[in-house]
Amino acid sequence: MQKQMNKEKIIMKKINFVAAIFFVLLSVTSFAQSHNEEVTIEGSYTPHIKKSERITLKPDMPKREFNIPNHEVNTEDFFYSYKVDLEPISPLQYVNNKSEEITNNFIKLGLGTRLSPDFIFRHYSEMSRKTSIGIGVTHNSTWTGMKDYANSKYMNNAFNLSMSNKFSGFQLRSFIDYHYDMYNLISNTIDYDNDYDSKRYIHSLNVKLLANNNQTSYRSLYDEFMLDYNFTEIQGGEMENHLKFNAYLEHSNSWFRKSNGVQTLSIDISAEVNNISQTLMLITANPHLDFDGDYYKMRIGLRADAKTYSYDKGGIYPDIKGSLYLFNRNLELYAGLGGKTKINTLKEILSENPFIVSDFTAMEEFDYEKTYFDFNGGLKFKALDKISGNIGVRYRRIDNMVFYIYSSTQPNVFDIILNNCYVFNFNADIHAKINNNIKVSADFAYNKYDFFKAYMTNDAPITRAHAWYKPKFESNLRGYYKYNQHWNFNIATYVEGKRYALSYDNTVKELKPICDIQLGCDYNFNDDLSFYAEIKNLIHNKYQIYYDYPSYGFQAFLGFKYRF
Repeated sequence: MQKQMNKEKIIMKKINFVAAIFFVLLSVTSFAQSHNEEVTIEGSYTPHIKKSERITLKPDMPKREFNIPNHEVNTEDFFYSYKVDLEPISPLQYVNNKSEEITNNFIKLGLGTRLSPDFIFRHYSEMSRKTSIGIGVTHNSTWTGMKDYANSKYMNNAFNLSMSNKFSGFQLRSFIDYHYDMYNLISNTIDYDNDYDSKRYIHSLNVKLLANNNQTSYRSLYDEFMLDYNFTEIQGGEMENHLKFNAYLEHSNSWFRKSNGVQTLSIDISAEVNNISQTLMLITANPHLDFDGDYYKMRIGLRADAKTYSYDKGGIYPDIKGSLYLFNRNLELYAGLGGKTKINTLKEILSENPFIVSDFTAMEEFDYEKTYFDFNGGLKFKALDKISGNIGVRYRRIDNMVFYIYSSTQPNVFDIILNNCYVFNFNADIHAKINNNIKVSADFAYNKYDFFKAYMTNDAPITRAHAWYKPKFESNLRGYYKYNQHWNFNIATYVEGKRYALSYDNTVKELKPICDIQLGCDYNFNDDLSFYAEIKNLIHNKYQIYYDYPSYGFQAFLGFKYRF
């Protein structure tokens, strides 16, 4: 009996000793973590797996998102909780956004002047702990034409399907996007015997598979693989098949200065094939080493490519970027030097101008766009956690940059030309959060294009007289005001300077500046249901996005939004 009690005492002493050692180690670990020593580098310097999955099961009620078109201004829009395919500033500009993973349940339904329905539906559900699915449907159109123009109608339809599957070591996401869009505008300023090629029925299908591992430790290898297929067709005209494969590998560690920073060795490898008027193939490799410290960030790398069907079979470009942080990271000085080659695709061209010649009879052949060098630099700042901004410049030499000129063979449509140019951009933007109820942002860009004739081109000098449809300056002003828990208001103003167009008889036309003002308000019944009102083009400015293709004037919309 005594031996048994002594044995139990010995066991208890061992347990107490082990427990004491455990708590001592726990205390030391906690003390080390509080001082950010090497043991916590993994926690403090988790690599920027910026492409990995982010799921929001119940996003906040979305606020107003105005329809500002894509332009050169480098700005950060206010971050709302959902992203949708929205009609741009002019309904006559084709939009085909990339695949997005749908992560909410939301419906928007409204009706505008000219009997214009505005419908968006998003549904997200988790079929199991490892599988989720998202479905989206979008429709907007106008059923009556513009007052001063015949047959001025458009229609946009989109169907989106996304699925996420989680496995023990990786996750697989798949996307399917289908777009069917119709545009029809015939100007009354020209006497047409028929409508020629003025109607555009555009089909677009995008299928994408994206696989990446679930590693989060910076000492682990992160990898991601993507397969992306795009089919684009002008009904009755040309069609495009574009296939792209991308592999991304990343490994982070503290090879230098372990107590202050992490280094990331990465490589991007891609191969793409595009078939339209000819078959183009481009293979690119981009290895780079990133240094990330408390006061700096730096990238040293290069980009190499090889291509077919081109007098220039390949190129090597620098990939160098650097940032210096001052005043507790409230001021960032940055600069970078790079270059790249990309394929001019039908999908990208239609996203800017859907009225190009459908059979390409008078259009130059597609080719690669090559940026020989791309320099950018500037500074970013923030103050009082309320104001942030950016001032920067960018200078590039680009061969085969796409511009649009009026067709000399068919009225009401455009050819593309490929020009070589130097491009200078000055960008400035500022964002201010006055308080929790008032937010404003503004940005400005100045753009300058200088053309030169390459030895392989035989175009007429008139095609290089101006940067067709590119404004010298543009600006954007946004404001958001939350009056109370029920009412909030928005305003957005977009301005472009004068632009130049080349007409069908090779005369230069000066297009008047663009000024588009949009207003909106929401009345929130509760966290899930709200009614909205929108006014687009408040001053009824019928500016021309392209020559003889004016935008719609004043439009008003009423409807509701519901999150479920």
